[in-house]
Amino acid sequence: MKTRQRIFIGLLFIVLILFGINYFTRPFEKYFDVKEVVIEEKIAPAEPVVLSSSDILQKLSTKEKISQMIGFPLIIDEESDDESKEESAAESSESATPAFDDLKFGFITIFGKNISSESAKLRIAETRSLYEGTLLSPKFAVDHEGGTVQRLNGAGYTILPTWKKLCANEDIEEFKQILNKSAQELRDTGIDIVLSPVLDVGDSQVLKDRICSDSYPVVAERSLEYVKVFDSYGILPVLKHFPGIGNIEKDLHTSFDFVTVPENDVKIYTYLIDESPKVGVMVSHAGVLNQDPGIPCSLSADCVGQLKTVYPNILVFSDALEMKSASFDKKDVNEPKNLIQVSQEAVTAGDEVLIYGPTVTREQLNDVIKNLSDKYDNDSGFKNLVDEAVLKIVNYKNTGSQI
Repeated sequence: MKTRQRIFIGLLFIVLILFGINYFTRPFEKYFDVKEVVIEEKIAPAEPVVLSSSDILQKLSTKEKISQMIGFPLIIDEESDDESKEESAAESSESATPAFDDLKFGFITIFGKNISSESAKLRIAETRSLYEGTLLSPKFAVDHEGGTVQRLNGAGYTILPTWKKLCANEDIEEFKQILNKSAQELRDTGIDIVLSPVLDVGDSQVLKDRICSDSYPVVAERSLEYVKVFDSYGILPVLKHFPGIGNIEKDLHTSFDFVTVPENDVKIYTYLIDESPKVGVMVSHAGVLNQDPGIPCSLSADCVGQLKTVYPNILVFSDALEMKSASFDKKDVNEPKNLIQVSQEAVTAGDEVLIYGPTVTREQLNDVIKNLSDKYDNDSGFKNLVDEAVLKIVNYKNTGSQI
């Protein structure tokens, strides 16, 4: 072996020895700021678990299912002076909280007079906070026809003219501008559902200016524009009052009455549902002469079934179930049905969202839920109806669409 090769091999050997000494004893660390770097293994965050509507339905108890079908009436009191307003808000907040301690209602319907946007936003935020940690949040609904039937009409809200005056506005762009401004205000408030527009056609002296027109084309055109505007803001419009009460002669809030439903009244619902992005339908408490005039449509499986057979995916709302017309009993006209019986018959008929007005108390709703829950546990047919309704509600809340 040549001398140069021997020298090269010797140098390599010395270098290897030095590397070995440095690895095991690290003699140079006392001269330099050498820190050992520990490389931690990064664990990717777990993907959030997304439950299907069917999964959520299975996780709900009987009472939770029934509660999902209930529209709880939330009353917002608006006082003239600030001090009274603060006291009223505090009292209302205290009185509202127990209503949600055990039962998480599926829908909240807002009632009150001259409600400001500030008050509405506050109460809606307070109510939503009570649902933290639950599977389903509530949907907030409000009457928004215009005129006297506009709950949110205080400071911060556009005052809508009556539905009749709004429909009479021949400037369609101005018509849309008014509705766009109002829809944005409601969306910013936290409203999910408007109980309007009114599709009733006729000249009823009871409904008066709540009716758009006695012309089917006018009602259809203006109602479709209304629906499209509010849908564009993520708010579900609810068409009312199926199957049509444009010629009603008695106030259904205080008396029972019946109507003959012309073919065009049904056609206007068909047209609006077919042409609209998404809508719900509210069923009236009027009897229908060409079906069974002694049974309110809302409590009649034939009347509600007429709608659901053609449109099985539509979310069906009852009108306020404490109305006198809903409690009419053709077997004993002098003895009205109680709220529990009316609510039970509404579910049996096919109603899916049960609306109650501001006179209905928390205690009454607790009794309704207890009774309906007992029937659910003991009646397989009733159980199936509730499960179908709640699945449709859950799907609407989960995806913003109908099944």
